[in-house]
Amino acid sequence: MILILLAAAVLRFWQLGSIPPSPDWDEAALGYNAYSILVTGRDEYGTKFPLVLRSFDDYKPPLYAYLAIPSIALFGLNTWSVRLPSAVAGVLAVVGTYFLVMELFQVQKGAIRQLADKAQSSKEAIHHSSFIIHHSNSIALVSAMLLALSPWHLQFSRIAFEANIGLTLNIWAIAFFFFGLKKKGAMIASASCFALGLYAYHSERIFLPLIVCLLAYLYRRELLAAKKKVLISSIVGIIIAVPLIPVFFNQTTLMRFRGTSSLADQTGLLARSVAKLAEDQKNHNPLGIIFDNRRIVWAKTILDGYLSHYSLRWLFLTGDNDRHHAPGMGLLYLWELPFLLYGIYQFAKTGNRAAYLIFGWFLIAPIAASPTSETPHAIRSIVFLPTFQIFTAYGIVSVCQLIHVSKFTKRLYLIMFGIYAIFIVFNFVQYLDLYFVQMNREFSRCWQYGYQEAVAYTQLNRARYKKIVVSTKLEQPHMFFLYFLKYDPVKYLAEGGTASGGFAENRNRFDIYEFRPIAWNQEIHDFSTLYIGTPREVPPTLKLINYLDGSPAISLGE
Repeated sequence: MILILLAAAVLRFWQLGSIPPSPDWDEAALGYNAYSILVTGRDEYGTKFPLVLRSFDDYKPPLYAYLAIPSIALFGLNTWSVRLPSAVAGVLAVVGTYFLVMELFQVQKGAIRQLADKAQSSKEAIHHSSFIIHHSNSIALVSAMLLALSPWHLQFSRIAFEANIGLTLNIWAIAFFFFGLKKKGAMIASASCFALGLYAYHSERIFLPLIVCLLAYLYRRELLAAKKKVLISSIVGIIIAVPLIPVFFNQTTLMRFRGTSSLADQTGLLARSVAKLAEDQKNHNPLGIIFDNRRIVWAKTILDGYLSHYSLRWLFLTGDNDRHHAPGMGLLYLWELPFLLYGIYQFAKTGNRAAYLIFGWFLIAPIAASPTSETPHAIRSIVFLPTFQIFTAYGIVSVCQLIHVSKFTKRLYLIMFGIYAIFIVFNFVQYLDLYFVQMNREFSRCWQYGYQEAVAYTQLNRARYKKIVVSTKLEQPHMFFLYFLKYDPVKYLAEGGTASGGFAENRNRFDIYEFRPIAWNQEIHDFSTLYIGTPREVPPTLKLINYLDGSPAISLGE
């Protein structure tokens, strides 16, 4: 376990501030808002200790920004300190996975006796429950190891994404739940983690109530036997979650759902359905009227989004957004696939509550992401973890046990396993090269690379210019300039007009920086104004900043 934690820490902390090569706009926004709250107690919009971060009108949950405050206070506003909470959470998730699996299977200790007492229980079910109990430590260790090395988990443990905090809280909430079946204080810790998860990420607000209901149903007897403990824990959880109630019913925060929902563009989505429905009515086709109904279209759209998250191609080969995976890799190692499938098959045979919980978790995980656009989506469905790792670990331990007990084919199994081990090492080393060596060069465009260099140039040459104009065709440039300049939040709030609807609404200026479209031929070129924009907008008369693959990124001219 020490070696697993060491590997998890090295993979998450090594070159944390420079791989990926630049913070993306969400990281910059979380970092600057954390810095602003640290200095002023208010976010970029002047809201005092906000429960939601308006940011780019995507209304982020606030937990990550608050967790980033200590590291920013200690190490300053920089990419390393902003990503630090996520890296720490990543290591804690690995530890939590070990305890979760151990406690989950420890609760099953009475399963063999219960199954044996039932006449209808098969010897196979008893055997598999016995296998879980006797090999629970091995399964827990392998599950933790797989999460420590997971491309999916590593990707989001090394960037300041709120979803990774939510995932860690999920793991510990469920682990504490099982601790709490035996110890009083742990159930309160479980309820607290569940409640805090609601502050972490939007998907959690759908996933957590569902997983709590599943736990309550599967372990209802134990919970009914500890009514007082459950009641106190529930009250603590509710108290923590209550401040979010106004946020849930605030219409402005619903803009996040509207902006990401696949059902938002109803005109485009329903255009074919409306045409077919008119044709069905004209032809007096009652079945067509039923099946071409907009509700059926919506249901099919959501179902398609749900099922897309079980695509083996997405999971093992391609991934989705380039910021969500290493180049040429999926979210899971290709070598894991046979063990995953075998583990699911073997785990399904157990027929106990541990299996029901993990399978239930596995089926609940993509629900929140299903009605959104850009499905499948690695961030919105990261709540899958660590179910993939648990299934795979079960498969690996089952195969090892098969080799151990087999006498006649043991050598053949060992030879096959040895050959496969070479493939495993190759796949892992390949991933390390793709992520730590090649990703920066191939995907720097996706990480909004170049802003730090542009800001550094303006700082060195500030005395030469009365005004610096930055094109809004660059991606959210105002936030990157605030972030890399470490612009004083007190000054920003005072001059930006966030409370009076000035810069907060128009995003057009602070200090000598002005953010607007640039029409090069119509601008005044008196050498007192620096223009920063895309290479198509601004001729690089002063400087051209390239992406790490050599293609042009940001152009500076007078």
